[in-house]
Amino acid sequence: MAIDFFQAKCQSATNERVFGIHDTPPATLVFENSDDWHVWIDNPYMKEITHTAIDACLGIPHAEGERCESMITYEDVLMFVELKDRGGGRWAGKARDQLINTIALFKRNANIVPYVKRYGHIANKQRPHFKAGGMKFRQEFEDKTGFILRVSDVIKID
Repeated sequence: MAIDFFQAKCQSATNERVFGIHDTPPATLVFENSDDWHVWIDNPYMKEITHTAIDACLGIPHAEGERCESMITYEDVLMFVELKDRGGGRWAGKARDQLINTIALFKRNANIVPYVKRYGHIANKQRPHFKAGGMKFRQEFEDKTGFILRVSDVIKID
């Protein structure tokens, strides 16, 4: 069964300067109550971005493995976002694995060619300044996916 990563019912678009994503589920864009945001989006050039809720929206069968919460697309950028709200250990590795699996599903079911800039992004509301595993952690991710990994409580739209 092919997975449609661009289902209109799971998408929302905005060009707001500052907003957030909250993992309801499904993950949704939020424009008020920044204390509720799992990740802060900084869009200084007010670019039109499309947010797609993946987990709990696209109907991906559980047999396909765990997947991340969201996908953000704009211009030639493709970004998968995993949101956590944990203080304990091992959340970063689990988040990375969810991103890796989701990227593999996307590559199998969608055209990745139009997206020149490709990112995986992990945000943990309880550990906003966590330095996840350093260079080795990020390099392993890039080697497996071809995507650059970012770990931060802010996503910068540039």
